[in-house]
Amino acid sequence: MKGSVRASGSSLHNRVSADRIVLGPVVASTAVSVDEIRKVLHDAAMNHRTITYGELMGRFGLARGDSGRTVIGMLSEVDKGEISAKAPGFAAIVVRKDTGYPGGGFFCWDDVPPELRRPRERCSDPKLSQVEKSYVRKQQQRVWEYYGPTGLAQ
Repeated sequence: MKGSVRASGSSLHNRVSADRIVLGPVVASTAVSVDEIRKVLHDAAMNHRTITYGELMGRFGLARGDSGRTVIGMLSEVDKGEISAKAPGFAAIVVRKDTGYPGGGFFCWDDVPPELRRPRERCSDPKLSQVEKSYVRKQQQRVWEYYGPTGLAQ
């Protein structure tokens, strides 16, 4: 997807908290590019931070859902590019505000180990087991190490 993000008269400011990046004012969006979303995710990864689904939705005017012009659809597009470049995707650092972990759908993606992959009917269940939480933490660490200041992405 090609296009641009237009700010509606206000400048954008990112505030970095101890464990995540908090995005500034909502951006009115006509068409957002995968590259624009990738940049925000890359910045979060470089700073060893998570970012919430809601922050991405608000920043880029994305809807809920898992395909097309939705937060998960766009995240999927970004991660396809990362994986094809032999880099880790960003999905592990995109989290729910209420839990600090990705949603249950994270465990329905093809690149999750088969023993952790959820059946389709459990994809919307936000409750994660301790094994799932441990896997997410390992994947987050992998993302942060790769994209961090001394990682392979530099």
